[in-house]
Amino acid sequence: MPRLLPAALLLMVYPLPTLAAGGAADTTPLPPQVKADAEAIAASLLEVQRTDVELSCPKAVENARYGLETMLDVGAKNVAGGYMDAAKFEAMATPMRGLLPQITDADCEGATDAKRDFYQCMSSDYNHVLACTKAHLR
Repeated sequence: MPRLLPAALLLMVYPLPTLAAGGAADTTPLPPQVKADAEAIAASLLEVQRTDVELSCPKAVENARYGLETMLDVGAKNVAGGYMDAAKFEAMATPMRGLLPQITDADCEGATDAKRDFYQCMSSDYNHVLACTKAHLR
């Protein structure tokens, strides 16, 4: 299974800019505390939160697919709103789209070594797909 690009994390945690009057994007810089909070959230998403879980392929597949689909959806909305360059999004989205068909119950049930560890990590609702990828599929 190819590893995810950590840059894809930005699709999840970068807040959408608010719209000013007339529909233009508000380019006001974020206050330092907001920026610090966003960076802290990004860092925590890259850390495995729970390791004491049993492998549950249905739960692991659901969590992994949901995480990838959510990142793709948020990124597409950012492109549609003009907040993200379409080419940059596609560069990050293409590998994620390629992973989706690979993440299946059958793949999980036959997984060994690092791939099994990835699925075990994803069996917890507290872990993010990027954290489990970083921890087990590098």
